[in-house]
Amino acid sequence: MEIKWTYFQYRKNSNYPVYLRFKSEDLQDKFKHLLSEMGFHQLTDDESKKISLQKASTKILTVQTASARLQRQIMGSDILDQYGLESISLQVGIPVYTYRKVGVMIIPQNRVWWELGLNGEIHQTDQMVGLRIILVRFLAHALADFGVLCYWGTYKDNHVVIMKQSQSFGEAVLIDVNKKMIYSNGGEAKLGAGLKILRKDKDESIPGIFKREDLISFLSVSTCLLSFSGISQAMRSSVMELSRFSSASFGVIEPQFSA
Repeated sequence: MEIKWTYFQYRKNSNYPVYLRFKSEDLQDKFKHLLSEMGFHQLTDDESKKISLQKASTKILTVQTASARLQRQIMGSDILDQYGLESISLQVGIPVYTYRKVGVMIIPQNRVWWELGLNGEIHQTDQMVGLRIILVRFLAHALADFGVLCYWGTYKDNHVVIMKQSQSFGEAVLIDVNKKMIYSNGGEAKLGAGLKILRKDKDESIPGIFKREDLISFLSVSTCLLSFSGISQAMRSSVMELSRFSSASFGVIEPQFSA
């Protein structure tokens, strides 16, 4: 029996060659809601057939229920929790990312097809947050060579608020300096001069303004990209450009967003 696949494209209007695909029979409504919130647009059958598999930049993540072997890896040992729920390792030279009790993602950097094996029973709130985090990690990898910067946090009214992952509940903001766009759960916005970056990943009682060199360092080490080789050269260029026309401070005082 032929498998019926449902494809989604990330920020279709921005034309990123970054896709997810699910077995149509496995695509639950709760997954559709999460994907829509994160900026994935469901494609028609005709649109899916037009995806270019020849481009080196095309990335397609196949999402399906994990095999019995991967299921054991996903569940792992409770002893590992002391090191956090996420881990990345090399298996036969290929990076493999694991979020315990949620999924295992295979990330072959120079290939079109990537894979995500999910726990067959995803229903708890923390597991849905875990799935969101996995998909953010996927986007951070898939868009790295485009220079797109991805941070845990949110955006509103020309403010990017960067947080710890635990503070953001998996919400992320993506900044494309080349396209001059910002993407968040709230939608899309133009990236303009005078962007304000608020750092809320650590407790500070006294507000402080970043020097440019400090901002460059912070933006370079705080991305959502988990990689053995660090951020891409395109991302480094984006960090330098972003630091040129934005300002940053510790988010001691909540920004006054307009209604």
